[in-house]
Amino acid sequence: MPVLNSRAWLDEFIRECERKGKKEVYFIQCETLCAPLVSFFPAFSPEELHYHLLAAGLFDPSGWKKLRNTVEGMDKSGMWELAAKEYKELQQKWDGPEAHIVLFPIRKARWRGRASIPKKNGAAVGKVIFLFLTPDLPREEVKALLAHEYNHVCWLDHFKKEDHSLRLKEALVLEGIAEFAVKELYGEKQLAPWVGLYSLETAMKLWKKAFVSALESTDKELQHNFLYGKKDRRLPKWIGYCIGYHIVQSFSERSGPFKVEDLLQKSADEIVAGSIFGS
Repeated sequence: MPVLNSRAWLDEFIRECERKGKKEVYFIQCETLCAPLVSFFPAFSPEELHYHLLAAGLFDPSGWKKLRNTVEGMDKSGMWELAAKEYKELQQKWDGPEAHIVLFPIRKARWRGRASIPKKNGAAVGKVIFLFLTPDLPREEVKALLAHEYNHVCWLDHFKKEDHSLRLKEALVLEGIAEFAVKELYGEKQLAPWVGLYSLETAMKLWKKAFVSALESTDKELQHNFLYGKKDRRLPKWIGYCIGYHIVQSFSERSGPFKVEDLLQKSADEIVAGSIFGS
């Protein structure tokens, strides 16, 4: 089954917490949710995988007493079935590789200075896609999140690349194609907020000033700064994601138009060179 039975793992986590008590919740979460996944990640121990999932948005295990309602809400909303149906359609549309999908509740946290807290996050690790969700997340947003992450899997598979080996140029284009796919499938309403944070003119200025000299770098910390922004480097938040979308959009306008299926077979070098950023 492409969509793994994480519902059963979550039920087991709750039962074990009820049986053993609050002192062991982190160990129980690792054992019940991460140990079943280690066969997909031979380079990771369950503890290492647990660390990465918590960083990506996995719920805080100390809130386990309220988890049952969350899981039941996700089940009632049909999220596991929705993910399975949408994955099948995307795989056929893009002629994509086999992947596995894992749904977990997202971490609830207090975010100062924000009107709301995140209701979704996704991560594609190899050919496993993690979706961190709230029960009330609209169906179209679940579909858009899955499409974005599965698009990553498809492009990386086509070029036989792994995330850790990508150049900055490839990381930018990877994000741009994924959000271009969201727009094609579900419309502008489902685009990530970072798409419209900066105008094309602003993006071009920052591209020439800061990005061009770093495009071949494979340094992950540097890429993180360029993608998410870093004040002391005068990189505004989410700038790399925004630039990635502008690159792909302008490539399709100048050299296309292209469908997502076409873009999934084009290298980052070709896309950047054919975009306004390659001028």
